[in-house]
Amino acid sequence: MVLIAFILLAAILSTGVLGLIDRVNSTGETFAQVTYAGEPIIKINLNNPVQYQVYDTEFQSNVIVSRANEGIFYVPGEVTTDMDGLYQTDQFAKDNDVIGIKLQVKDGKISVLYQESPRDLCQLEPPTDSSLRPIVCLPNKVVVKIITSETLDDIYLDDVLE
Repeated sequence: MVLIAFILLAAILSTGVLGLIDRVNSTGETFAQVTYAGEPIIKINLNNPVQYQVYDTEFQSNVIVSRANEGIFYVPGEVTTDMDGLYQTDQFAKDNDVIGIKLQVKDGKISVLYQESPRDLCQLEPPTDSSLRPIVCLPNKVVVKIITSETLDDIYLDDVLE
């Protein structure tokens, strides 16, 4: 019983220490880098979502930033069913035949508002601003990484998951 309590305490403390290290290494700017099929497609400043960079890739035309002033971004993603669920709640997406994933930047964090997959688990992930908690949408081939130590122009990361 003492061993279990010690292991649990060590796990809790190590998580806190890693979070502290993450914050210490931060430059004050926090970015979300979104990759699709292993290729970075957009980087968004989480403190000011109208500051973003869409990468010059074959998917560039599928990244929709028209609602960046609202913190809303649409990115490509593998779709396993139709988009009717999104179209019922998002007139902009319906009018523009958006296919993919709807992201929201709010209060310095990013979250998935809508995506299509067999279990829709990606939408259940809480908003994140920590490099220790990326959002991974495997069926959709989308990963959202948090970057806390670079400026908008300094970084172009390769995706670990291909």
